[in-house]
Order: sequence, then structure tokens, then C-alpha cells
Amino acid sequence: MFMKTLAVSSLVLLAACASLSEEACRTGDWENIGYNDGVHGRYESYIGEHREACSEYGIAPNAALWLRGRIEGLKQYCTPDNAYTVGRRGSELNSVCPVTNRSELRLANFYGLRYYEINREVYALKDEINDIERILATDFIGDPTPEQLQLKNFYLLQIIDLQRSIHELEFELLKYAAAP
Repeated sequence: MFMKTLAVSSLVLLAACASLSEEACRTGDWENIGYNDGVHGRYESYIGEHREACSEYGIAPNAALWLRGRIEGLKQYCTPDNAYTVGRRGSELNSVCPVTNRSELRLANFYGLRYYEINREVYALKDEINDIERILATDFIGDPTPEQLQLKNFYLLQIIDLQRSIHELEFELLKYAAAP
């Protein structure tokens, strides 16, 4: 039974690694496949993934159609709005865009990345505050000793400092809340 489960798991894992399903290879809408790859900012070499996936079924991609579709898809990928969106998801823009607008796209992507990073910092500080508040709620029940009172005050001051940092970051976040 274990070997059967292992064999099925291996097949599922291999299928998950393929860039295309058998149906997609057989249908062969290579221009649309290329378009989708372009929209996702995939490199020209990505057709090799499709070639490998479809070779299992004896099918070769139509590189010319795929490339034409990819070029059209890149028109959607290589926009300042998309570069910003990619950054807000925490990713750098792939270097697949024309050189003519690359600096504009890098700036938009930087703004998105900065927004993402600041947001992560804010959430980390909020988590820290939550941790301190849990400590305060559980460790300081009843009449505190002078040492506990001093420690409690230290924690309360930490919360104030963390809240100040959050406010500063949230103010900076406004600067990166939209593409330049």
C-alpha cells in the first residue's frame, strides 16, 4: 500500500511540475499560450518548459506562434501599473521589457516593492505589540511586586515606541500607495 501511495504521489508531483497539461499540448493554441506567458512576464527561454512538457506526448510547440503571442502579452506586463502591482506583491519585475521604458518600469516596481516592505514592517510591529499585550494580560495578574510594576511599565513604554514607529511607517506608506 505504501509503495502504491508513493507511486501516485510521485506522478502527481511530476504532473504539477509540467508547464502545460496534455490537453493544452494537444490543443496547441500556441499564440494564446505565448500571450499568457507574456502577461506573466516569462522569459523567451520559457518555451523550453513547454517543449519539455509536450515532448511526453510527442508534440512540439509552434515557436513562431508562441513568440507572437508572448510579444503581445508583454505589452500587458510591461506597463507601469503592472510593474507597481508586481512590486506590491513583493516581487521584482522580470527584465523582459523593452529598454525604452525600463527606467519608468523600474521606478514603478520600486514603489510597489517599497509599499510591500513597509507594510510587512508595520505588520511585524503590530505582531510585536500583540505579543507584549498577551504578556501583560497573562503575566501581570493580581498585585504586582515593585519589580513586576517596573517590568510592566517597560512593556507599556515599548508599546508606545512601537506605535510611534507604526505611525511613522504608515505616513511613509502614503508616499508609495500608488505608482509614481
